[in-house]
This record gives sequence, structure tokens and C-alpha cells, in this order.
Amino acid sequence: MNALPANLYRNLVSAAVLGCLLAGCSSMGPSAVRSGRLAYNEAISETNSQQMLLAVVKNRYDESANLLAVASVHANVSVTTSSGIQLGFGDDDNYAGNLVPFSAGAVYEENPTITYTPVAGAKYARQVFSPVPVAVLAQLTASQADPTYIYIALVSSVNGILNPDFQFSSTDPDARFSRFARIMTTLTQAHRLHWVEAPGEGGQFSMVIDHYAPAYTAEVGELLALLGLSAVKDHSAQLVLPVFLALDGRDAGGVGLITRSVGDLVEMLSAAVEVPEADQRSGVAATYPPPSLAGSELRIRHSKTKPARAAVAVQYRDGWFFIDETDQATKRFFRLMDSLWSVTIAESAPESSAAPVLTVPVSR
Repeated sequence: MNALPANLYRNLVSAAVLGCLLAGCSSMGPSAVRSGRLAYNEAISETNSQQMLLAVVKNRYDESANLLAVASVHANVSVTTSSGIQLGFGDDDNYAGNLVPFSAGAVYEENPTITYTPVAGAKYARQVFSPVPVAVLAQLTASQADPTYIYIALVSSVNGILNPDFQFSSTDPDARFSRFARIMTTLTQAHRLHWVEAPGEGGQFSMVIDHYAPAYTAEVGELLALLGLSAVKDHSAQLVLPVFLALDGRDAGGVGLITRSVGDLVEMLSAAVEVPEADQRSGVAATYPPPSLAGSELRIRHSKTKPARAAVAVQYRDGWFFIDETDQATKRFFRLMDSLWSVTIAESAPESSAAPVLTVPVSR
């Protein structure tokens, strides 16, 4: 059997190679998104959590922690293709089985460039140490299946009922605050309590309790008694309680709240760091008083080796600090702190393009 004419064979092979390359290029864009988007997102999320945890651990050791925010990610994609054709002339006995008819190849290369912005400045410091706004508290408690921990974590006092960060005396935490948080949660879950922002009042909120009788009459009565407010005579009427960032709101017939800051949350979580015995003896780590209600269940664990089951882990000094993946209380608190801290970083980011940045080209 004779070989195909050279020009016909060349045309067939060229068409095949071109078809393969075109087929690859047509799916390259979507494939790049599928393989890259989640990978970048997961890497950014994971490293954000790691640098937050490292900042908490360093705070326990009285050391400064610098943060970098990812400002942008540019992924430059290049594709290099190659093809080759080997043809035989004359009788097929001369070359059959010795030649590869054609060959084609494509090299996919991705070179990301990542820009970081240092997190610093007066605006950032003010936001880190400013109380969480009532609007944020309202949004968080309305969006959680069980907002009890939000009240316990973010509210340090309500109408004179204290929920301190730490216990500086032998007195047990005030049980009234736990009861306040539980009743607020019960009414919220039953869709009887709503946070309402007054139109045109610049962030003035009220707690509105309605349609609560008779199923929740007792809870509403107990809540008012805890807050030191007058009892309701007409349970069919809507109950409106104005909310203030204040030590006490009883004189105004409302609710005075003192909320914690992101810095307060960092301090409470720093107190939960499991410090190695050697560091405790040497005094290299700071000493904290016993935690109060909000920090009583928090644990940042330490291990000499990398933990196998960790929600987030970071290497520091001679070991690893981590949050166990089964520790729901600490994971929940860390997620809350991480979310609020991330918002603080985003809102304090400089708008000017002249701000100092660090751009790192990544090669593979």
C-alpha cells in the first residue's frame, strides 16, 4: 500500500492540529475561571484567618503584628503551542512503523501578580478601638439563627447590667445579663422583636416588640423588669424601646448599650491562648485575669507539631497555635472577630492610589 500524497497528508495533519488547538482555546477561558477563582478565593480567605490568628497570638506575647490587605490579584495567562509533522515518501516499507505522523503540544502558564496594602494609620486605629455601632449589632442579631452569642460577645453592659471582659474580683458574672441575652434571642426567633432604624435620624434605632401576647407576655414582662423599665399595661399595643450607645437608657424610657470594639475582642481571644509552660515561667507572655462570660469557653490551643484537625492554624516560635475544628464556641467567636476586623480594614483602606503598596509577581 502506497503512502498518501504528501500535500494531502500535510493538509489533513494541519487541519487536525489546528482543530485540537482551537478546541483547547475555546475552553481555556472558562477552565481558567473554574480552576483559578476558587483557588485564589480560598487562599486569600485562609491567609486572612492565619494573619488574624497570628495577630491574636502576638498580642498575647506583647508583640506587634502588622497586617497586609490583598488589594488586587492579576492573573496573566499565556499559552505556547507547537506542532510537528513527519512525512514519508516512496514505498511504505521504507518508513512504516518508524515515523510519528504528526505531533502537537500546548503549554499553559499562569503568572499572577498580587498587590498588598499595609494596614495602618489613624483611621484604622480609631475604627479598631471604637465601639461596634448599634446598626452592626442590629444586623448581626437579626441574621443569626441563635444570636445569643452576639449579645454576649459584643455588649458589655445594658441599662447598668454588666457583662465585663474579665473577672477582676471573685464575684461571679451577673446572671441577669445571660437572661437578657436569652430573652432577646427568644423574641427574635419568634419574630416578635425587631430592630428598626428611625428614618432621617442618622442611625437612631429602636427595639420594637409586637404581637407578643399572650404567648410571650411573661418574657416581655421579665425583659422590662431586667432593664428597669415600667411594666406594660396594654399588651395588645406595640412596644417601642429607643436604643442608645450609653451607660443607661432608663431615664429616657429606653435601652442604653455599651458595645465592645474589635480591639476588645482581640484582647479576650488573646487571653484564651494556651501559653506553653516554659513561656509562662519565663514571663515572655502576658498574664490575663480570668475571662468573664464572653471568653469563658474560648480556647486557642498549642502544639509542638502541626495539628491535623484545625479550623485555622499558624506557626509561631517553637510550635503551632490553632483552633480545633470541633471547638464551635471558639470558631464562632473567631469568625465574628474576623468579620468585624475585615470590615474595619476595608473601611480604613486609603482611597488614594499613592498609598504605599507591595506588589509581588508570582512565578511558578
